[in-house]
Amino acid sequence: MYNKYMRIIYVKNLKSKETVQIVNYISKTFPNLKKSTLYKALRNKDIRVNDKKINENIMIKNNDKIDIYIKDNLLFDLPKNINYIYNDENIIIAFKPQNILSNDEEKNTHNNNTQNYEPTFEDLVKKDYNDAKLLNRLDRNTSGLVIFSRNQKSYDALYSAFKNGDITKEYIAYVTGYNFQKKHDILTGYILKDKKTSYSKVLKEKVNGSKQVITEYNVLSINKNKDFAILKIILHTGKTHQIRAHLKSINHPIIGDSKYGINEINKKFNKYKQLLIAYSYTFKFDINSPLYYLNNKRFELDKKIYTNILGCE
Repeated sequence: MYNKYMRIIYVKNLKSKETVQIVNYISKTFPNLKKSTLYKALRNKDIRVNDKKINENIMIKNNDKIDIYIKDNLLFDLPKNINYIYNDENIIIAFKPQNILSNDEEKNTHNNNTQNYEPTFEDLVKKDYNDAKLLNRLDRNTSGLVIFSRNQKSYDALYSAFKNGDITKEYIAYVTGYNFQKKHDILTGYILKDKKTSYSKVLKEKVNGSKQVITEYNVLSINKNKDFAILKIILHTGKTHQIRAHLKSINHPIIGDSKYGINEINKKFNKYKQLLIAYSYTFKFDINSPLYYLNNKRFELDKKIYTNILGCE
């Protein structure tokens, strides 16, 4: 599906006659690659520029060809083992960590044979279960449970359940500010996405192109000294960036969120990826559904994964 042992990239988007250090360019291209691994590859001459082995941090320019002999699990910081919460002949529920795409979305190439293909969480699960097919996608930097079908009947049942709101999705969010007027509330509004920037705003009134969003929250705990709160979120609608944009609209953005958060707060906590975790699913299938047997079960992430993330709860 994708080459595990070598990547070919071409230097581009530099100004005319501009040069940059190869370490900086590779780090920008593969942001999850550890510097120690990159320098080790240099020492071992596992990087080539224009088909010549190098062992130092040389300057490169537009159109230079770089061959990188570093395994994908290091290039993309892929999980060594997948945490499967539930698995039977019909469905799989697995934990997706941060820093990995759920599936082949816009930012990834649609040609699995190209050297530029980035492995996805769906790819990793398919290595264990080749019949797995992803049903719900989380943002790259949102961690949590995702659901896969293992046959067409279960896919159809799950797809309909997601579409009809028969799956309750619960999230944990660490947000800026502890002073909530209501410990529980159901937020309503209309989300509008800017196609150029992929930034969404939640508005009070409906406008052309907007879609209704309903987001429920419960305040689980607060920390007055550090000025943050931990929320349980229940989605009643499922729009892109809904939780992040809705919490931003009430002045409680998620800590670590580079798009909707506050830079100063992210620096304060040293978190640069949103502290948002999809931690629980419950189902409400029709009695005639092949997945009806799942209705009395609650699928929840181990609390150790999403508690005390900031070390001061």
